[in-house]
Amino acid sequence: MTITIPISELSQLLGLDTDQDVVEQIKSTYSDVDVSIVDDDAVIEIDDIFSLDEQVYQHLIKLCDQGRFDKALTKALGLYEDFKLSSELNRIIGQIYFMQSSLSKSEDYLIEALRLNPKNHHALLLMGNLQHTKQDLDAALTYWHSALRYNADDFIALSNIGSSLAKANKFEEAQAFFEQSLAVNPKFDNAHLGLGMLAYHTDDYPKAFEYATKTLKLSDYRSEVYHNALNLGMSVAKAITKTKVSILEDEVKVLQHQLEQASGKPIEVQLVDDLSQPAKIIIAEYHQKEKHQLLYKSEDLLVPHLMLHELYHLQLICDARSVEQNYIFTSDQENEKQFWKRYDKYKQSMIKKGLPEAQVDQLINSLFQGLNSQAYNTPIDLFIEDLIYKNHPDARVVQFLSLYNLNKTGIEATTNSDIVSSLPKSIISKSKILNLVNALHYKDLYGVDMVSEFKASKVELSEAKAFFEEFQDYRDDKAPAEEYEILEHWAEDLNIHSYFDFVLERQSADKTADEVLDEVNDDPFGLNSPEPEEQVKARTKFIETHSTEDTNKAVTFHMMSALEFFRGKSKDEVKSIAMEFATLGMTGIDPKKKNYEVPSVPKVMTGYQTLAYYYVSWAIAMPEMLGQLGMPFEKEFLLAKRMVSGA
Repeated sequence: MTITIPISELSQLLGLDTDQDVVEQIKSTYSDVDVSIVDDDAVIEIDDIFSLDEQVYQHLIKLCDQGRFDKALTKALGLYEDFKLSSELNRIIGQIYFMQSSLSKSEDYLIEALRLNPKNHHALLLMGNLQHTKQDLDAALTYWHSALRYNADDFIALSNIGSSLAKANKFEEAQAFFEQSLAVNPKFDNAHLGLGMLAYHTDDYPKAFEYATKTLKLSDYRSEVYHNALNLGMSVAKAITKTKVSILEDEVKVLQHQLEQASGKPIEVQLVDDLSQPAKIIIAEYHQKEKHQLLYKSEDLLVPHLMLHELYHLQLICDARSVEQNYIFTSDQENEKQFWKRYDKYKQSMIKKGLPEAQVDQLINSLFQGLNSQAYNTPIDLFIEDLIYKNHPDARVVQFLSLYNLNKTGIEATTNSDIVSSLPKSIISKSKILNLVNALHYKDLYGVDMVSEFKASKVELSEAKAFFEEFQDYRDDKAPAEEYEILEHWAEDLNIHSYFDFVLERQSADKTADEVLDEVNDDPFGLNSPEPEEQVKARTKFIETHSTEDTNKAVTFHMMSALEFFRGKSKDEVKSIAMEFATLGMTGIDPKKKNYEVPSVPKVMTGYQTLAYYYVSWAIAMPEMLGQLGMPFEKEFLLAKRMVSGA
């Protein structure tokens, strides 16, 4: 191989003494190699490692690529006696020592590599890296510039030079090199990160955030570049969020006004300190209200994103209503019965471990509600977050932080050892799959890869990826109400579709009270605990046969269940439970509301159900004080007693 290089350049690379005879120094340096001087150039004749068997060479490179440096070094040194005049072999040995932080040995072999081939591009680049590690910027720049002279398209060298200039506070020069690097390779993560860091140091936070997320999308989550980009993204997002509060509040107000027009009802925005979640929307029609309500818990900086999210729930509902395809997600006694039946063994195992049955029942009810909530919200939330990302660029930094927190919550809920060991594996798995879909979406939007943190099985990850791919098929041209299609598909694939039903809102709204009552076989008045189907039918028929127009049928039905519940309990036990209901009743019991609980009754109750149990407990334990309750349910109680006693 013939190498021609200007004497002046060779002299600089080899560090020759320019005050002495350079030509003689070159001849002395190359005493073991054919070298000649032609005009102002040195002409070097040398063989390189490429004369080796190709398989041997490629195996050596593969070991280095795999990070097996000890084995690679042993093999390379074994070749050295026969190929010590190989520039490339010296470069490889020098690189291995560099990766092992043996800088002195690395430098010796790299100097030899450049003596043998002053145009060895990789050796020049690596020598620049080594000098930079030794904090000799001038020397590093010399080698990197030489590398670029022989390969102007070396985007790695361009980026490295940019990094060095940035560390020397030469920001404009650094930016030029980073941009030149990206002109060669637009997907080089290190150069994007470099530009992001430059923007951060010059207080251009929006630009820094843009480059940070680009870097995240391009880099491997296991790399140092990725973690540096994540730290940068978090830092600038937090800094920007503090300045965006008023802007985001305005965006919430604009969307609120648009949805008031679209839905035909006002939206009341209200701060509620004891709200169970950061933000929540109450749809007027679902709760027989004249206004929608947008509730939020605090002035947290991330709340505006969650308020936008809740408002977009109403947007999707309005879109679905426009084509008369809005469905109401509901679950009844039969749905709940399916769930309880499936997890009866789990219930018995928890009781055997010493947990009170009432506590286990409450846990199973929470799992039922939680899994249904996750099944409903996951596909809808994907479309909502897409809308926020597309329609609210100023909210992206807040969305970035908020989704990170939400994914962290999902990771904790499905990997925490205490949680995982105490809940059914199948529920943890289904929840993990749905959480993984959210993580894949977050990665798609911002490049943050949290998937590995879920510690998912191959089956779980495969299922989640299939779900996300289906979402992607819909996302760009989604028609109104198509989110319900995905919801049903995923529920069927997870085998949880029997835990809920969809009712077309238009059909539900058109039903009369009598028509709804005809459906008590499915869910008699919202009863929450499972009961034998034949018993439900018999009680329903009895009520219809023996009640009058002014009989409260829902209360009568629940009183039958209450009488069964209190049967066998002592009067003192019933009295104790009666006082629990009295305590609950001090703040008022709304028949239209749900989720009432007292410690001794293992179920979450509707308003009418609570009133029924309240009345029955007092009728049994303190009948002389019934008049103080102010509940006009005497005939309902007598009718319920008649049915339960068989009279």
